[in-house]
Amino acid sequence: MKPPEFKSSLFKKDIESFVGINLGNYYIKGLVVKNGKISSFFIERNKDLTTTLKKLISDKKIPAKKVKISLKNPSCLVRYFSFPKMDKKKLRQTLFYEINKFIPFSADDVYFDYAVLKENSPSELLMLLAVAKKNYIENILEVFAECGLKVAEINLDSVCLMNLFFSNYSNSKDLNCCLLDMGYNFSTMTIIHKGIPFLTRDVKFSAKDILQVVSRIKGISVAEAEKLLLAQKKSDEFLELVQDNLSNLCKEMKSSFDYFDVNKGEHIEKLYLSGGFSALTGIEKIFAETLETETEILKVWPKDQEKIDESFSQDELSSFVNSFSATFGLTV
Repeated sequence: MKPPEFKSSLFKKDIESFVGINLGNYYIKGLVVKNGKISSFFIERNKDLTTTLKKLISDKKIPAKKVKISLKNPSCLVRYFSFPKMDKKKLRQTLFYEINKFIPFSADDVYFDYAVLKENSPSELLMLLAVAKKNYIENILEVFAECGLKVAEINLDSVCLMNLFFSNYSNSKDLNCCLLDMGYNFSTMTIIHKGIPFLTRDVKFSAKDILQVVSRIKGISVAEAEKLLLAQKKSDEFLELVQDNLSNLCKEMKSSFDYFDVNKGEHIEKLYLSGGFSALTGIEKIFAETLETETEILKVWPKDQEKIDESFSQDELSSFVNSFSATFGLTV
């Protein structure tokens, strides 16, 4: 069975030339796609979305008017559940009336989309539901429109990561694994059961907290702590300073691993790490030892190298590439 390709987004249109933009809480990251090939990238501090976008346009780093965006925010959720099988035309309408059973928001307050993951039985479907609060999305759309940019697709980071994972790990359908994306304000984990997502949830771990810990202990600014992280210098010392934070993260993850064990009667066999913090040399060893699970850094570059234009400099992106996982997920 081929794993499902999750391009079920709040708005979607297949286009060959666009700019994929990840609206991170700390950085805006982008990939420029021309005629189906990734031709350039950009990364910019996200102090104010309107100002940042206008600067990127002025610097000609956003050459196309059509954009795809991915985002991660408490106003966005992904849920998985069983649902009665029915005609496709009726499915969306029925989901609208039943949606409050699965999310803590009113149906009138959210945009939503869905994907059918598989048929559990002749009468039952396993569904993926992605939702985002309308006021949050409309504020973003207003900013992009003000900057003269047309949003062709909105997606969630967790869905983009699954797209990237299934694209780069095509032989993963028999694997029980977990994707952990370590973000600046919070992190997100998705457990996948033999090619089908089982659980997506946020965890209380952030690069921001880590940088503040290092800043306080070493008596340096948060900006200097970030430079230390990006330079990957003294990784052992850096990891030792944040050992308690990583241990707490692993404990929180372990509770979800145990929940999976109980429900499926199987174990998580592999953990994949992404996000800027995963650039720290040796971090995968800490997770492997603490969770007793094989761990590796998620491969971000497209498996098909023909999707990258010859003019694209992979070396220039190498220092940030772990932070671009969701952005690459917009291009698969």
